[in-house]
Amino acid sequence: MAYFATMLEIGEPKGMNGGPQIWEIIPTMDGSHTLVSKDGLLTFHSRHGAITESRHVFEQMGLDCWLAAHAHAPTTLRVLEMGLGTGLNAALVLEGWRHRLGSKSKNGDDIPSSGLGSLNWSYTALETQPLDPLLLGKLNYGAHLYHGAWEDWLAGYRAMYPFLVEASHQSDGSECVGEGPEENTSLKIESKESRIVMKVWPQGWVQPLEEVFDVIFYDAFGPSAQPELWGEQAVTLLAQRLTKGGVMVTYGAQGAFRRHLLQAGLLVERLPGPPGKREMLRAVKG
Repeated sequence: MAYFATMLEIGEPKGMNGGPQIWEIIPTMDGSHTLVSKDGLLTFHSRHGAITESRHVFEQMGLDCWLAAHAHAPTTLRVLEMGLGTGLNAALVLEGWRHRLGSKSKNGDDIPSSGLGSLNWSYTALETQPLDPLLLGKLNYGAHLYHGAWEDWLAGYRAMYPFLVEASHQSDGSECVGEGPEENTSLKIESKESRIVMKVWPQGWVQPLEEVFDVIFYDAFGPSAQPELWGEQAVTLLAQRLTKGGVMVTYGAQGAFRRHLLQAGLLVERLPGPPGKREMLRAVKG
């Protein structure tokens, strides 16, 4: 799962000897790849199917839910992901925008629109430890996603990566650093009357964001690996960043986390989980 830093500067999960984590690529049950730590204790996506899990939790229960409830009203959709990780969810957002709003694929072919007008999308990920695009380029997500979404996202990420690394090395955890961070760490794609802007901020959740978001992907490592990310303070901050009617989805179904969501004033649903998980959670701001 993707990860981010919150309140305390957690940083990247460490290996058994205290050094930087080493990741290996393994196939999952649907044929798509995930990354697993050398010690086998951490994985970025489900071994039962990386693509299957992300589509179920974040696309179907998150994006599709919000779009169905707001089909005729809004002109913008703003997505926040807590940690970029492999970039799989970012590419799924790009794929979804192209599928629904009409665009051109990488080879120039027209992609049919599903008729949702001129809805503009934005995607923002918070990431303090960006993964090397050389590693991500070995993942087989391009064989599983449509409309050239993985290839185009990865090309944009490659351009961002040097600035993200510089910022992560210089930052003290209290601010974004580097000249022109938004320009250098953004991918903008336009199609007809709509556009998508995809940003990666080299910062953790210690910084209060000024933006609000319609959909939040809560894709941190599990509570046993990063308990701070599943605590009451983190949930309270997230709830403040949701718009009215906004949706937050997570693969997790821990009872304590669910109680934190309820205490933050969110309406919480237990939903069927992806393969290998009995339940997941969706929270909506009333």
